Amino acid sequence: MVDVTTPHFLELLNIISGTDRYDYYSEMYHCHAIVNHRDHLDRFVGKPRSNVVVQLGGSDPDAMATAAKVLQDYGYSEVNINAGCPSPNVQSGQFGAVLMKTPHIVADILSAMDKHHVRIPVTVKCRIGVDHQESFEFLYDFVKAIVHTQKGTLPHLILHARKCILKGLSPKQNRNIPPLNYKRVFEIAKSFPDLPISINGGFNDVNQIKEVLTKVDGCMIGRKIMDKPLFLQQLDQHIYNQSEVKSLEKIINEYLGK
Repeated sequence: MVDVTTPHFLELLNIISGTDRYDYYSEMYHCHAIVNHRDHLDRFVGKPRSNVVVQLGGSDPDAMATAAKVLQDYGYSEVNINAGCPSPNVQSGQFGAVLMKTPHIVADILSAMDKHHVRIPVTVKCRIGVDHQESFEFLYDFVKAIVHTQKGTLPHLILHARKCILKGLSPKQNRNIPPLNYKRVFEIAKSFPDLPISINGGFNDVNQIKEVLTKVDGCMIGRKIMDKPLFLQQLDQHIYNQSEVKSLEKIINEYLGK
């Protein structure tokens, strides 16, 4: 999330619960920005950790592959291609959610990463539809086009369970106005049983998350963690059965370097 999952926020999350139970996603960075900041990515993106996923934006296969190789060489362990952001600025660059209309470009990006010797996992995050293209068949065809490429089998797909409307709605409205459709995500998960799929959109309750984890492989939580980072401790306790969590005082002291 732009201006939210900054290097400082990622550091805080790792202090609260710095385990490999959770993947922490960076802000989305344009592929050219990664290359331009290649000498100090720890300050620009955040420290390379096994649980930090760097989200990339772009539509040029070679440029995206170059950025992914830079991230790999710097020590990052996973890259995510953003095919779900509806921002007008992102659309003008022909990346984000608009990529769902051209799945062959996403497939070309994945294949280019293999050509550039990117060996770390490269995943995709997208919506369940875009504009008037919201049928099961549209999403199925998109996933089918990207699940097997020269990079190999897609290791993980994150589906935001809302379509997005590229013209007429702001990014904020695209988080609320298009209705959630969890059923569509479950249908795709059944259609691609060998593809690990995580669901995203509207999850803010432990019991709700427990229930959805019986149907898909993972659950991405955004706004709830943004508003209440200590929600991670509830997940630690009630999903992972951790009996002890850090005190708020200890978290603050670690964050301040005391």
